[in-house]
Amino acid sequence: MQSLMDMLQAELVAGNTLGHFAGFAVAIFFTLLAARVTQWVFDVQLKKLTARSETKVDDIIVETLARPAQLVVTLFGAQLSLQVLALPEWANQFITNTTTVAASVLGAYTAVRLVDAIHETLILPWVEASDTRLDDQIVPIVLRACKVTIWVMATLITFSNLGYDIVSLLTGLGIGGLAVAMAAQDTLANVFGSVTIFADRPFQIGDLVEIAGNRGVVEEVGLRTSRLRTIEGALITVPNREMAAQSVTNFSTSGRWRYAASIGLVYDTPAAELRRAIDALIEIIQAHPATEDGGARFMEFGDSALGISFAYFITDPSAGRYLDAIGDINLTIKERFDAEGWDMAFPSQTVYIAGPVQVSMAPEAAPPSADVPAR
Repeated sequence: MQSLMDMLQAELVAGNTLGHFAGFAVAIFFTLLAARVTQWVFDVQLKKLTARSETKVDDIIVETLARPAQLVVTLFGAQLSLQVLALPEWANQFITNTTTVAASVLGAYTAVRLVDAIHETLILPWVEASDTRLDDQIVPIVLRACKVTIWVMATLITFSNLGYDIVSLLTGLGIGGLAVAMAAQDTLANVFGSVTIFADRPFQIGDLVEIAGNRGVVEEVGLRTSRLRTIEGALITVPNREMAAQSVTNFSTSGRWRYAASIGLVYDTPAAELRRAIDALIEIIQAHPATEDGGARFMEFGDSALGISFAYFITDPSAGRYLDAIGDINLTIKERFDAEGWDMAFPSQTVYIAGPVQVSMAPEAAPPSADVPAR
Protein backbone atom coordinates (compact mmCIF):
# COMPACT_ATOMS: atom_id res chain seq x y z
CA MET A 1 0.00 0.00 0.00
CA GLN A 2 2.85 2.35 0.90
CA SER A 3 4.53 1.70 -2.45
CA LEU A 4 1.29 2.51 -4.26
CA MET A 5 1.01 5.78 -2.38
CA ASP A 6 4.60 6.62 -3.18
CA MET A 7 3.94 5.87 -6.85
CA LEU A 8 0.88 8.12 -6.93
CA GLN A 9 2.78 10.94 -5.23
CA ALA A 10 5.78 10.73 -7.52
CA GLU A 11 6.17 13.88 -9.63
CA LEU A 12 5.99 13.33 -13.39
CA VAL A 13 5.57 16.64 -15.28
CA ALA A 14 5.61 20.25 -14.02
CA GLY A 15 4.64 19.38 -10.46
CA ASN A 16 1.92 16.92 -11.48
CA THR A 17 2.06 13.46 -9.93
CA LEU A 18 0.57 10.23 -11.12
CA GLY A 19 -2.26 10.86 -8.68
CA HIS A 20 -3.04 14.15 -10.41
CA PHE A 21 -3.28 12.45 -13.80
CA ALA A 22 -5.35 9.62 -12.33
CA GLY A 23 -7.76 12.13 -10.79
CA PHE A 24 -7.93 13.98 -14.12
CA ALA A 25 -8.79 10.74 -15.94
CA VAL A 26 -11.50 9.89 -13.40
CA ALA A 27 -12.96 13.42 -13.69
CA ILE A 28 -13.03 13.17 -17.51
CA PHE A 29 -14.77 9.79 -17.23
CA PHE A 30 -17.50 11.19 -15.00
CA THR A 31 -17.81 14.24 -17.27
CA LEU A 32 -18.49 12.03 -20.30
CA LEU A 33 -20.87 9.93 -18.21
CA ALA A 34 -22.77 13.04 -17.08
CA ALA A 35 -22.98 14.23 -20.71
CA ARG A 36 -24.47 10.88 -21.75
CA VAL A 37 -26.96 11.00 -18.89
CA THR A 38 -27.96 14.55 -19.90
CA GLN A 39 -28.51 13.39 -23.47
CA TRP A 40 -30.63 10.47 -22.22
CA VAL A 41 -32.73 12.76 -20.03
CA PHE A 42 -33.51 15.09 -22.95
CA ASP A 43 -33.98 12.44 -25.65
CA VAL A 44 -36.04 10.00 -23.59
CA GLN A 45 -37.50 11.36 -20.40
CA LEU A 46 -38.27 14.96 -21.36
CA LYS A 47 -39.59 14.00 -24.80
CA LYS A 48 -42.02 11.61 -23.14
CA LEU A 49 -43.31 14.48 -21.01
CA THR A 50 -43.61 16.92 -23.91
CA ALA A 51 -45.42 14.33 -26.03
CA ARG A 52 -48.29 14.36 -23.54
CA SER A 53 -48.91 18.09 -23.87
CA GLU A 54 -50.93 19.69 -26.64
CA THR A 55 -48.70 22.70 -27.16
CA LYS A 56 -45.64 22.62 -29.41
CA VAL A 57 -43.59 25.10 -27.42
CA ASP A 58 -42.20 22.53 -24.98
CA ASP A 59 -41.32 20.18 -27.86
CA ILE A 60 -39.38 23.01 -29.54
CA ILE A 61 -37.55 23.88 -26.33
CA VAL A 62 -36.52 20.31 -25.58
CA GLU A 63 -35.46 19.65 -29.16
CA THR A 64 -33.39 22.84 -29.28
CA LEU A 65 -31.75 22.51 -25.85
CA ALA A 66 -30.83 18.83 -26.05
CA ARG A 67 -27.47 19.18 -27.81
CA PRO A 68 -26.40 22.47 -26.15
CA ALA A 69 -27.13 21.03 -22.68
CA GLN A 70 -24.84 18.10 -23.41
CA LEU A 71 -22.12 20.49 -24.60
CA VAL A 72 -22.48 22.66 -21.49
CA VAL A 73 -22.02 19.65 -19.21
CA THR A 74 -18.97 18.58 -21.19
CA LEU A 75 -17.51 22.10 -21.17
CA PHE A 76 -17.79 22.71 -17.43
CA GLY A 77 -16.83 19.13 -16.66
CA ALA A 78 -13.64 19.59 -18.66
CA GLN A 79 -12.89 22.79 -16.76
CA LEU A 80 -13.33 21.05 -13.40
CA SER A 81 -11.23 18.14 -14.60
CA LEU A 82 -8.35 20.45 -15.52
CA GLN A 83 -8.47 22.00 -12.06
CA VAL A 84 -7.39 18.65 -10.65
CA LEU A 85 -4.00 19.16 -12.28
CA ALA A 86 -1.32 21.38 -10.79
CA LEU A 87 -1.29 24.21 -13.33
CA PRO A 88 0.24 27.69 -13.11
CA GLU A 89 -1.98 30.66 -12.34
CA TRP A 90 -1.92 32.01 -15.89
CA ALA A 91 -3.05 28.63 -17.24
CA ASN A 92 -5.95 28.42 -14.79
CA GLN A 93 -6.98 31.97 -15.70
CA PHE A 94 -6.77 31.16 -19.41
CA ILE A 95 -8.94 28.05 -18.94
CA THR A 96 -11.50 30.04 -16.94
CA ASN A 97 -11.67 32.83 -19.53
CA THR A 98 -11.91 30.37 -22.40
CA THR A 99 -14.74 28.52 -20.65
CA THR A 100 -16.55 31.81 -20.04
CA VAL A 101 -16.30 32.89 -23.67
CA ALA A 102 -17.30 29.45 -24.97
CA ALA A 103 -20.29 29.27 -22.62
CA SER A 104 -21.46 32.74 -23.68
CA VAL A 105 -21.16 31.92 -27.38
CA LEU A 106 -22.93 28.61 -26.87
CA GLY A 107 -25.71 30.30 -24.89
CA ALA A 108 -26.23 32.99 -27.54
CA TYR A 109 -26.16 30.44 -30.35
CA THR A 110 -28.72 28.30 -28.51
CA ALA A 111 -31.00 31.29 -27.93
CA VAL A 112 -30.80 32.23 -31.62
CA ARG A 113 -31.63 28.66 -32.62
CA LEU A 114 -34.57 28.70 -30.23
CA VAL A 115 -35.86 31.94 -31.75
CA ASP A 116 -35.50 30.47 -35.27
CA ALA A 117 -37.31 27.29 -34.24
CA ILE A 118 -40.22 29.21 -32.71
CA HIS A 119 -40.38 31.41 -35.80
CA GLU A 120 -40.44 28.50 -38.25
CA THR A 121 -42.81 26.31 -36.23
CA LEU A 122 -45.28 28.77 -34.71
CA ILE A 123 -44.96 32.29 -36.15
CA LEU A 124 -44.38 31.52 -39.83
CA PRO A 125 -47.53 29.36 -40.27
CA TRP A 126 -49.57 32.05 -38.52
CA VAL A 127 -48.12 34.72 -40.84
CA GLU A 128 -48.87 32.65 -43.95
CA ALA A 129 -52.43 32.03 -42.80
CA SER A 130 -53.19 35.69 -42.07
CA ASP A 131 -55.00 37.83 -44.62
CA THR A 132 -52.88 40.94 -44.16
CA ARG A 133 -49.35 41.22 -45.47
CA LEU A 134 -48.20 43.71 -42.84
CA ASP A 135 -46.91 40.90 -40.65
CA ASP A 136 -44.80 39.70 -43.60
CA GLN A 137 -42.92 42.99 -43.34
CA ILE A 138 -42.70 43.29 -39.55
CA VAL A 139 -41.82 39.71 -38.55
CA PRO A 140 -38.43 39.55 -40.38
CA ILE A 141 -37.37 42.86 -38.81
CA VAL A 142 -38.42 41.76 -35.31
CA LEU A 143 -36.64 38.44 -35.82
CA ARG A 144 -33.44 40.19 -36.86
CA ALA A 145 -33.69 42.62 -33.94
CA CYS A 146 -34.09 39.72 -31.47
CA LYS A 147 -30.97 38.02 -32.82
CA VAL A 148 -28.92 41.21 -32.61
CA THR A 149 -30.13 41.81 -29.04
CA ILE A 150 -29.17 38.27 -28.02
CA TRP A 151 -25.63 38.62 -29.33
CA VAL A 152 -25.19 42.09 -27.80
CA MET A 153 -26.35 40.83 -24.39
CA ALA A 154 -24.08 37.79 -24.66
CA THR A 155 -21.13 40.06 -25.46
CA LEU A 156 -21.83 42.33 -22.48
CA ILE A 157 -22.20 39.37 -20.11
CA THR A 158 -18.95 37.89 -21.41
CA PHE A 159 -17.01 41.11 -20.79
CA SER A 160 -18.57 41.40 -17.33
CA ASN A 161 -17.50 37.86 -16.41
CA LEU A 162 -14.01 38.53 -17.72
CA GLY A 163 -13.64 41.35 -15.20
CA TYR A 164 -14.29 44.41 -17.35
CA ASP A 165 -16.29 47.37 -16.02
CA ILE A 166 -19.47 47.29 -18.10
CA VAL A 167 -20.66 50.70 -16.85
CA SER A 168 -17.49 52.41 -18.06
CA LEU A 169 -17.65 50.45 -21.27
CA LEU A 170 -21.24 51.50 -21.91
CA THR A 171 -20.39 55.10 -21.06
CA GLY A 172 -17.59 55.07 -23.59
CA LEU A 173 -19.85 53.47 -26.14
CA GLY A 174 -22.44 56.18 -25.46
CA ILE A 175 -19.96 58.96 -26.18
CA GLY A 176 -18.72 57.15 -29.25
CA GLY A 177 -22.27 56.40 -30.27
CA LEU A 178 -23.06 60.10 -30.29
CA ALA A 179 -20.26 60.70 -32.77
CA VAL A 180 -21.38 57.74 -34.83
CA ALA A 181 -24.96 59.04 -34.80
CA MET A 182 -23.80 62.41 -36.09
CA ALA A 183 -21.97 60.67 -38.92
CA ALA A 184 -24.85 58.31 -39.64
CA GLN A 185 -27.71 60.77 -40.04
CA ASP A 186 -28.76 59.22 -43.33
CA THR A 187 -28.97 55.79 -41.75
CA LEU A 188 -31.08 57.11 -38.88
CA ALA A 189 -33.31 58.94 -41.36
CA ASN A 190 -33.81 55.67 -43.21
CA VAL A 191 -34.69 53.88 -39.96
CA PHE A 192 -37.30 56.51 -39.10
CA GLY A 193 -38.52 56.24 -42.68
CA SER A 194 -39.14 52.53 -42.16
CA VAL A 195 -41.12 53.31 -39.01
CA THR A 196 -43.23 55.74 -41.04
CA ILE A 197 -43.84 53.10 -43.70
CA PHE A 198 -45.00 50.56 -41.11
CA ALA A 199 -47.24 53.15 -39.46
CA ASP A 200 -48.87 54.54 -42.63
CA ARG A 201 -48.80 51.29 -44.66
CA PRO A 202 -48.85 52.89 -48.13
CA PHE A 203 -48.03 49.49 -49.60
CA GLN A 204 -47.38 45.88 -48.68
CA ILE A 205 -45.03 43.20 -49.89
CA GLY A 206 -46.17 42.02 -53.31
CA ASP A 207 -47.82 45.31 -54.32
CA LEU A 208 -47.04 46.98 -57.64
CA VAL A 209 -45.98 50.53 -56.83
CA GLU A 210 -44.27 53.49 -58.45
CA ILE A 211 -41.88 55.56 -56.35
CA ALA A 212 -39.61 58.33 -57.64
CA GLY A 213 -40.15 57.18 -61.21
CA ASN A 214 -39.35 53.55 -60.35
CA ARG A 215 -42.15 51.04 -60.90
CA GLY A 216 -41.90 47.55 -59.51
CA VAL A 217 -43.15 44.92 -57.09
CA VAL A 218 -42.24 45.39 -53.42
CA GLU A 219 -40.08 42.43 -52.39
CA GLU A 220 -38.69 43.55 -49.05
CA VAL A 221 -39.01 46.39 -46.56
CA GLY A 222 -36.00 46.57 -44.27
CA LEU A 223 -34.81 48.92 -41.57
CA ARG A 224 -32.70 50.99 -43.98
CA THR A 225 -33.85 50.25 -47.52
CA SER A 226 -36.70 48.72 -49.47
CA ARG A 227 -36.34 46.59 -52.59
CA LEU A 228 -38.45 46.75 -55.72
CA ARG A 229 -38.42 44.18 -58.49
CA THR A 230 -39.17 45.94 -61.76
CA ILE A 231 -41.36 44.44 -64.46
CA GLU A 232 -38.20 43.86 -66.49
CA GLY A 233 -36.67 41.85 -63.63
CA ALA A 234 -34.17 44.39 -62.28
CA LEU A 235 -33.83 44.88 -58.51
CA ILE A 236 -34.00 48.49 -57.30
CA THR A 237 -32.95 49.44 -53.76
CA VAL A 238 -34.66 52.60 -52.52
CA PRO A 239 -33.72 54.29 -49.19
CA ASN A 240 -36.64 54.32 -46.78
CA ARG A 241 -36.34 58.07 -46.21
CA GLU A 242 -37.16 58.58 -49.90
CA MET A 243 -39.98 56.07 -49.68
CA ALA A 244 -41.48 58.02 -46.77
CA ALA A 245 -40.86 61.50 -48.19
CA GLN A 246 -42.07 61.03 -51.77
CA SER A 247 -45.48 60.19 -53.15
CA VAL A 248 -46.22 56.52 -53.69
CA THR A 249 -48.55 55.27 -56.39
CA ASN A 250 -49.95 51.88 -55.46
CA PHE A 251 -51.45 49.92 -58.35
CA SER A 252 -52.46 46.95 -56.17
CA THR A 253 -54.78 48.42 -53.59
CA SER A 254 -57.56 46.00 -54.57
CA GLY A 255 -55.35 42.97 -55.09
CA ARG A 256 -55.14 43.73 -58.84
CA TRP A 257 -52.60 45.57 -60.94
CA ARG A 258 -53.86 48.60 -62.83
CA TYR A 259 -52.63 49.73 -66.22
CA ALA A 260 -53.46 53.03 -67.91
CA ALA A 261 -52.44 54.49 -71.26
CA SER A 262 -53.70 56.80 -74.01
CA ILE A 263 -54.06 56.84 -77.79
CA GLY A 264 -54.21 59.89 -80.04
CA LEU A 265 -56.18 59.96 -83.31
CA VAL A 266 -55.63 62.57 -85.99
CA TYR A 267 -57.90 65.62 -86.02
CA ASP A 268 -59.37 64.55 -89.37
CA THR A 269 -61.16 61.67 -87.60
CA PRO A 270 -64.95 62.26 -87.65
CA ALA A 271 -66.84 62.22 -84.38
CA ALA A 272 -68.71 59.07 -85.36
CA GLU A 273 -65.45 57.22 -86.05
CA LEU A 274 -64.02 58.53 -82.79
CA ARG A 275 -67.00 57.04 -80.95
CA ARG A 276 -66.49 53.72 -82.76
CA ALA A 277 -62.81 53.72 -81.78
CA ILE A 278 -63.74 54.20 -78.10
CA ASP A 279 -66.26 51.36 -78.28
CA ALA A 280 -63.63 49.16 -79.95
CA LEU A 281 -61.16 49.85 -77.14
CA ILE A 282 -63.72 48.90 -74.50
CA GLU A 283 -64.59 45.74 -76.42
CA ILE A 284 -60.94 44.67 -76.74
CA ILE A 285 -60.23 45.26 -73.04
CA GLN A 286 -63.32 43.46 -71.80
CA ALA A 287 -62.74 40.51 -74.13
CA HIS A 288 -59.31 39.72 -72.69
CA PRO A 289 -59.49 36.90 -70.07
CA ALA A 290 -56.97 38.52 -67.70
CA THR A 291 -58.64 41.93 -67.35
CA GLU A 292 -61.64 43.39 -65.61
CA ASP A 293 -63.22 46.80 -64.89
CA GLY A 294 -61.76 48.31 -68.04
CA GLY A 295 -62.92 51.46 -69.80
CA ALA A 296 -62.03 54.13 -72.37
CA ARG A 297 -62.98 57.81 -72.73
CA PHE A 298 -62.36 60.74 -75.05
CA MET A 299 -60.37 62.95 -72.69
CA GLU A 300 -58.74 65.88 -74.49
CA PHE A 301 -58.17 67.93 -77.56
CA GLY A 302 -54.42 67.70 -77.67
CA ASP A 303 -51.95 69.82 -79.58
CA SER A 304 -51.73 67.31 -82.40
CA ALA A 305 -54.23 64.56 -81.58
CA LEU A 306 -57.64 63.66 -80.19
CA GLY A 307 -56.71 61.97 -76.94
CA ILE A 308 -58.45 58.74 -75.85
CA SER A 309 -57.49 57.41 -72.41
CA PHE A 310 -58.12 53.82 -71.38
CA ALA A 311 -57.38 51.75 -68.28
CA TYR A 312 -58.03 48.29 -66.91
CA PHE A 313 -57.14 45.98 -64.03
CA ILE A 314 -55.15 42.78 -64.53
CA THR A 315 -56.46 40.08 -62.22
CA ASP A 316 -53.31 37.94 -62.08
CA PRO A 317 -50.84 39.87 -59.88
CA SER A 318 -47.58 38.63 -61.35
CA ALA A 319 -45.02 40.47 -63.42
CA GLY A 320 -45.01 37.97 -66.28
CA ARG A 321 -48.79 37.83 -66.65
CA TYR A 322 -48.98 41.60 -66.34
CA LEU A 323 -46.65 42.12 -69.31
CA ASP A 324 -48.32 39.39 -71.37
CA ALA A 325 -51.76 40.95 -70.95
CA ILE A 326 -50.51 44.44 -71.84
CA GLY A 327 -48.73 43.12 -74.93
CA ASP A 328 -51.76 41.14 -76.11
CA ILE A 329 -54.13 44.07 -75.70
CA ASN A 330 -51.80 46.58 -77.38
CA LEU A 331 -51.29 44.28 -80.37
CA THR A 332 -55.03 43.72 -80.69
CA ILE A 333 -55.64 47.49 -80.57
CA LYS A 334 -53.11 48.08 -83.34
CA GLU A 335 -54.63 45.36 -85.52
CA ARG A 336 -58.17 46.69 -85.01
CA PHE A 337 -57.24 50.31 -85.69
CA ASP A 338 -55.34 49.33 -88.86
CA ALA A 339 -58.31 47.30 -90.08
CA GLU A 340 -60.76 50.17 -89.44
CA GLY A 341 -58.48 52.79 -90.98
CA TRP A 342 -58.20 54.91 -87.83
CA ASP A 343 -54.96 56.85 -88.07
CA MET A 344 -52.99 57.31 -84.87
CA ALA A 345 -51.45 60.74 -84.58
CA PHE A 346 -47.86 61.53 -83.82
CA PRO A 347 -46.47 64.78 -82.40
CA SER A 348 -46.58 67.37 -85.17
CA GLN A 349 -47.22 71.07 -85.70
CA THR A 350 -49.10 72.78 -88.55
CA VAL A 351 -48.56 76.47 -89.33
CA TYR A 352 -51.39 78.36 -91.04
CA ILE A 353 -50.56 81.71 -92.74
CA ALA A 354 -53.50 84.13 -93.07
CA GLY A 355 -53.59 86.82 -95.86
CA PRO A 356 -51.28 87.51 -98.81
CA VAL A 357 -47.58 87.24 -98.37
CA GLN A 358 -45.71 90.54 -98.79
CA VAL A 359 -42.08 90.38 -99.70
CA SER A 360 -40.00 93.54 -99.27
CA MET A 361 -36.94 93.97 -101.40
CA ALA A 362 -34.02 96.22 -100.74
CA PRO A 363 -33.79 99.26 -103.11
CA GLU A 364 -31.10 99.23 -105.75
CA ALA A 365 -28.03 101.18 -104.99
CA ALA A 366 -28.04 104.68 -106.53
CA PRO A 367 -25.43 105.33 -109.23
CA PRO A 368 -22.50 107.38 -108.10
CA SER A 369 -22.75 111.16 -108.54
CA ALA A 370 -20.86 112.80 -111.37
CA ASP A 371 -19.36 115.30 -108.97
CA VAL A 372 -17.97 112.60 -106.70
CA PRO A 373 -15.57 110.24 -108.33
CA ALA A 374 -16.34 106.65 -107.79
CA ARG A 375 -13.87 104.66 -105.77
